[in-house]
Amino acid sequence: MFFAPAPDTLNEARQSPKRLLAVDDSSDSAELIARIGTDCGYETRPITDPRAVPQILKDWKPDVLTLDLCMPGRDGFSVLATLKEFGFKGSLVIISARDDWLRKAACQLAEVNGIEFTSHLEKPINLHALRDLLNTLKLIG
Repeated sequence: MFFAPAPDTLNEARQSPKRLLAVDDSSDSAELIARIGTDCGYETRPITDPRAVPQILKDWKPDVLTLDLCMPGRDGFSVLATLKEFGFKGSLVIISARDDWLRKAACQLAEVNGIEFTSHLEKPINLHALRDLLNTLKLIG
């Protein structure tokens, strides 16, 4: 027998925005990504210190995480290990000024570690491509 969820439950699910975490050592880049995410209907958090990622994954549980690869102190590759450790089930988007082959390698490493990756974008960010990607992720996830 099938039981439909209560109408209030359906409304809550529809009204709850997806969460986007923008991880970039450049506050301008993190804020820009977050602002685009907000414009696309996400609840967003920009962070410039990748060491904060574990606590945010635990407490806030983002649906989408954008990640710069080259950051001082803790690079994006070490953040990939953290995502695996915490069982991140959201979508990962690599956003980096590094060469195409390095962004692709990061995506492959994420995939090998069981992290869903969606795409990689080059800096400077193509704002239209980022908007389209975030809108698509909102629909499919």
